[in-house]
Amino acid sequence: MTSDALLEKLLRAYEASYDIEKNCEIGGDIYDAYASFNVSNAKYVLIKKAELWRANCFEHVLFRTEETVTKDTLDAFKKKIEDYIEPEIVRGGKRWPEKDHMYTYITAVYICKDGVDRETEKAIRKFRYVRNYKLTIRGYSEARILVYDMKEGRAFGNRAARDLIKGYKKAGLI
Repeated sequence: MTSDALLEKLLRAYEASYDIEKNCEIGGDIYDAYASFNVSNAKYVLIKKAELWRANCFEHVLFRTEETVTKDTLDAFKKKIEDYIEPEIVRGGKRWPEKDHMYTYITAVYICKDGVDRETEKAIRKFRYVRNYKLTIRGYSEARILVYDMKEGRAFGNRAARDLIKGYKKAGLI
């Protein structure tokens, strides 16, 4: 399977629940695709006006096809999260996310044509970005990285992406 075919397969899997934009510019970088998702859960008594609680959950997925992923790629992604994605997309330019925000996942999916060296793989597995808002009263943001190594025919990611990888395997995307 080619990297373009894999990207199309992934986007078809996402299109049922996510809003997808191809060739998207985010903070000055061009991504092959951007998928966004949000869901709101609430508990109420008898009528909707008697709401007990509400939780809003979000995910932003950035897809990119690369020849290879390096430590510089990871550093650039972390900087992009800190400088643009988290303050502008997650918080909307405000000091805190909106009331009832529970979590936001910032997910990067890299499809590597020429594979990834072992040193970079270790760095990917150790990659971590978590930001709590008001001691998690306003929720948190967490970055997940998933890398498809087309040369080796495998996928791996950071610790935060474990459940994502399990879900991809169950869905037959890996």
